[in-house]
Amino acid sequence: MAKENDELGQRILDTAQALFDQYGVEDVSMHQVAKTAGIGQGTLYRRYPSKSKICFTLMEAKIDRFMEELDLYLRNSADVPAAARLRTVMTKVILHFNEDLEWLRVMLSSDRLEDTKNILCEHPPFMYLRLQIKGLLDQAAEQGTLMPVDSQFTSVMLASLPRADIILYLRDMGYSAEQIAEEYCRSFVDPLFVCRSTK
Repeated sequence: MAKENDELGQRILDTAQALFDQYGVEDVSMHQVAKTAGIGQGTLYRRYPSKSKICFTLMEAKIDRFMEELDLYLRNSADVPAAARLRTVMTKVILHFNEDLEWLRVMLSSDRLEDTKNILCEHPPFMYLRLQIKGLLDQAAEQGTLMPVDSQFTSVMLASLPRADIILYLRDMGYSAEQIAEEYCRSFVDPLFVCRSTK
């Protein structure tokens, strides 16, 4: 939105990012963000009605950078088998979620998330990931290495499975991000391919 891209909006975001980095997301209040940014709380709440909205806005920029990194990987690995590329993509997705666990905790506990759950599949990051997965599945099918699956259906399921709340739950159970990524791929990616040597 244009109002979030203006100078004051950027100052709020920069201030929030610095405070989150210094104190952690959960320990920073909206009052603290407003005071540090040198604005009134009313001004802050008009632009960002909740801390989770600030987190969502900051996460959008991180997600954009992440998608650019995935694009670069996919371009540079065109000669790698589709199974290995899909495994790498899904591992990167899970590790990316892991980097912002505290932010995700705050966002998942917000009421605003309820508004977005029903249209998750329409969000650009989800659509991007689903299309990349579908492309890799189609490529594997052309090469004869994909089990008989519907690539459209499977791409939706694979893109929706590495959910932040599940990753948080597994982390709380003691799994590392690397273990979660490995078990995810072993359970949901590897079985899709005729030749299972995807590493």
